[in-house]
Amino acid sequence: MKHIKIILAEDQQLIREALVSLLNDQPDFIVTGQAGNGKELLDLMKRHEPDIVLLDIDMPVMNGCQSLEIIKKRFPKVKVIMLTLHTEYGFMNEFMTKGASAYLSKNIEIDLLFHAINSVYKNGAYFNDEVSNALLSGLRKEKSIHPFFDEQVLTPKELVILKALCDGMTNKVIAEVHHISINTVDFHRGNIYTKTKSKNIAELVKYAIRNELVSI
Repeated sequence: MKHIKIILAEDQQLIREALVSLLNDQPDFIVTGQAGNGKELLDLMKRHEPDIVLLDIDMPVMNGCQSLEIIKKRFPKVKVIMLTLHTEYGFMNEFMTKGASAYLSKNIEIDLLFHAINSVYKNGAYFNDEVSNALLSGLRKEKSIHPFFDEQVLTPKELVILKALCDGMTNKVIAEVHHISINTVDFHRGNIYTKTKSKNIAELVKYAIRNELVSI
């Protein structure tokens, strides 16, 4: 059975070791490394590239923001889940826009963390109500500064697939629901990202909300 490989970056040792123990107790997960700061994390990733990184924001030497930017450049296939005490909308909007696949409070129930990890691994992202509201709040602020004038550039089929992606559906599920091949979904997905100039799912969701293609 394939395990989801996880590296945890958290500067507080007690929290880090407790999370590692809880994660390793799950049959689907295996923690392949743990780090106390961003530099240690990046060194670990050179040797053990994980599927998912659980990343704290406030760390010495190299913080979570710096680490995320480097990870997205050097390890684009690795998904990053922010796990932090900062629950302000501004933080959520910033980190999701920079490429994080999920943004979670350290105060959540452990089962929700497990659910988020599985969702990110299967679907590429996990959005709860707080994050969705943060993205929407960020859009409202941007609109107040400079309104958007996006033209409708997507085909009807691309619009259908965009909405499915925003709902968290995988390529496989989209193919099954719409009776098309996974290769066709991949083709449309690539076009959608190119046309909307989106680098990640968070930017794609923001595009969809901004153009009133989906609602929250």
